[in-house]
Amino acid sequence: MILQALVDQFERRFQHEKRAQVCLWFDEKEEFLRLLPTFRAHLESMNSPPFRILQYDVAQCHGQIWIKYQVYRTLHRLPEDKRRHQRFLVYLPLSEERLEHVGSDGEPALDMLAEYRIAGVTWRVGGKRPTLFSFLRQANVKLPNLPSDQQRLYYGGRYSLLSKYVAKFADRPPAFWKDLLSPEIAQSRLIGDIEQTILDLAVLPETTWQSLDGKDLVPEFTAMVRERYGFEGPNHNPVRWVEDFVTTLALTETYLGYGERADFPLTDRLPPQAVRVQHQQLLHRWLRDTESRTAWDRWIQDVETEVDLTAWAQDKPGFCFGFPHLVRMRWQQIADAFATAAAKSSTTAVFFEEHGTLIIEEAEHSKASLSPIGSWELMRELQEYLVACKLATQNAEQADTIEALVRVFVEQATVVDAAHINIRHEADKQSQPSVIKVADRAYATYTNKLNGRFFERYVSGAATSIPKLPFVTDRLEERLWRAKGRRAVLIIDALRYDCAHLVSQMLREFTVELEPMRAAIPTVTPMGMTALMPLTDAEVELQIKGNNLHPRVNGKDAAARSTRIAFMKDFGADCREIGELEALTDAPEELGELLVIFGHDEVDHIGHGSANALIRHLHIEVERIARLIRKLHRWSYPVVHVVTDHGFILLDEDELPDEVACNTEWCRVKKERFALVPAAADLPVASLPFDWDSTLRVALPPGLAFFKAEKSFSHGGAALQELVIPHLISRTDLVSAKRIGVEVVLPTFQLMRTTVKVTLRPKSPVSSKSKQLALFSATGRTLKLDVLRTDSTGARVSVLASSRPKEVRIDAEANEQNVTLFFHSAQSFSAGEILHLDISDIDTKERLPPGGIKLTVGRDM
Repeated sequence: MILQALVDQFERRFQHEKRAQVCLWFDEKEEFLRLLPTFRAHLESMNSPPFRILQYDVAQCHGQIWIKYQVYRTLHRLPEDKRRHQRFLVYLPLSEERLEHVGSDGEPALDMLAEYRIAGVTWRVGGKRPTLFSFLRQANVKLPNLPSDQQRLYYGGRYSLLSKYVAKFADRPPAFWKDLLSPEIAQSRLIGDIEQTILDLAVLPETTWQSLDGKDLVPEFTAMVRERYGFEGPNHNPVRWVEDFVTTLALTETYLGYGERADFPLTDRLPPQAVRVQHQQLLHRWLRDTESRTAWDRWIQDVETEVDLTAWAQDKPGFCFGFPHLVRMRWQQIADAFATAAAKSSTTAVFFEEHGTLIIEEAEHSKASLSPIGSWELMRELQEYLVACKLATQNAEQADTIEALVRVFVEQATVVDAAHINIRHEADKQSQPSVIKVADRAYATYTNKLNGRFFERYVSGAATSIPKLPFVTDRLEERLWRAKGRRAVLIIDALRYDCAHLVSQMLREFTVELEPMRAAIPTVTPMGMTALMPLTDAEVELQIKGNNLHPRVNGKDAAARSTRIAFMKDFGADCREIGELEALTDAPEELGELLVIFGHDEVDHIGHGSANALIRHLHIEVERIARLIRKLHRWSYPVVHVVTDHGFILLDEDELPDEVACNTEWCRVKKERFALVPAAADLPVASLPFDWDSTLRVALPPGLAFFKAEKSFSHGGAALQELVIPHLISRTDLVSAKRIGVEVVLPTFQLMRTTVKVTLRPKSPVSSKSKQLALFSATGRTLKLDVLRTDSTGARVSVLASSRPKEVRIDAEANEQNVTLFFHSAQSFSAGEILHLDISDIDTKERLPPGGIKLTVGRDM
């Protein structure tokens, strides 16, 4: 719109004097100078430009003589019939008085161009000398009527807000210009999101400032900051500017957070009252911003060397989030109060009623930090967990049938059982024993209620079957062993239902189904692993050796893994050890149509050794299972099943239930969570039929109790956590799933600051004739980014602020992702030092690019 309006203006001027071939365009304040490149490009895009622009520019030796010569040469080269139609627009960033008078700097008068004022025309807008403002008004751009707003737009000539705005948006359509162009709108559109610009400046001060300066936008930026935040900083020093601004933000947020107290010791460093809320809002956004939070933590660390408000805030109500030393002070107060309250459920409830809001706020503002102060997020999760346990317990109390109680367990498995393990894991990492104590107590209340009601109803029946909960052998026979097509089976020892749900959450790129099944009773490995097999045509019996169960299938001891593997090979399965496949990147030759993977027994092995060790390790095994499933899909298995033999219970070792009497003389086998007793005997213990031997029954302790002493990790009984086992089915629509390619782009390989910017661009994989790579489309991948240096021992160690790699998910249809890696503030670097940017696929270990990327430190830092 603007460009064509300018063309129309000059065309009308030539129409005013048809014989004129030259139009003089005087622009004393250079308001139009920024617009010229875009204007010239617009003319060149036209099929038949109505005139040619000649720009007076002494620096380029384009003075009076050059302009006269260009007019002469152009006309001389044209046929005579076309000469009189050629038009020239001469742009002069000078006053019209220069036609007759020398310039203030001694420049000669433009007397050689004087003839064009007589024989040509001079551009006018409404009969007056043109200004950018008057031209825009003539072009029907809505401009403010208030003189002060008008002046804010046009003041400064070439450096005015209006000149920069029009130059940037001149090619926009009419709809863009229909709204009132106020100074505020012009500033916001030129700078963009002022808050984001401030955050970018904090991350990379020199680079961002240079970018603003290169666009002549520093005055607009500082004006916007001054208007919105009342802040004036040293424009010549971006680092000092950011440090002063961070100090002002933190002080203002603290002042407001503590109720604007009159005794605040640094009121002289606060901004005007009218803009203080904007400071608070910006700071809260900054603290939540994952890309910029590290920058805040770095700047405020320097500020705190000079500002310490601990003594002032010690006994005052209120809270703020900007100063780490005040967050640390409040965390210690909260931690002490919680340690006292954790002793009883009633005092814990009162604690969260009093402090719950603060905990939520603190967690919200700390979670973006790579080094948060205190365990606010853990405390918030515990608060939510206690609510979830209370609701789950109520659901268990209201469920009155076996089927309903199973449904409660399945529905609550992720929000109660899985969350319990996650909270214990985090509490252990963060050394918060009181959190573990409270979480264990809440979990025990729920699971005791649930399993107590379930046990009463389950053992009162005459069979082990449960309505709408299929038995594992029957269900797998139907959906797995007798199914057709290429499929893989991953057999896991002791995969609880909630853990399988966590696996499914890590496989969002696939179609995942998770169904509950009933495990074989007793819920121990020999029974459970045997029950996973296709037993329809097999003879199954039980042999007891010592105090152990040995199921026999077709006369062979199925308690031995080798026997089960041989049975599956006879069935037609290709049996492989999990470790063998995990070590491979490419699929081995001639994998079978039915692939059965054995050997994953870490959960059961670690759990029996130490429940705490299992909690620390469980998430690793969940990730490991998900990784292998992705690999199997990539190896052309469109369907992958995950099955298990039994679940487990996990209790607080200090609060284990009392032992239940079960005389050893009654028992053929006696274990912690079950016993095998003669079916004909009338014994004072609850029991259920034993499916593989009608002469025996399975005696069970009630709920989560034991027949003899056991550790907190156990299985063998009929608690829902042991009995209800998962059947996970992961499907992909692709014949095989090759990963999306990723291009790694860096703006520079020389480091001038303690950050690295990396651009990750998804790209389609190159097609291949091999079966493994035959794709219709590609799947995403999770990348691990790290920057490493070689220490004195020759080992490579991370220099990142988090001390661990940053993970980034790249999906096939995603746009490129820009990632900033921040170095730890305690690290120092010497000019010339070589660092290594290491980018690898978490699942396949593939490095991108294969040789890694070397970075050179450009200065001492």
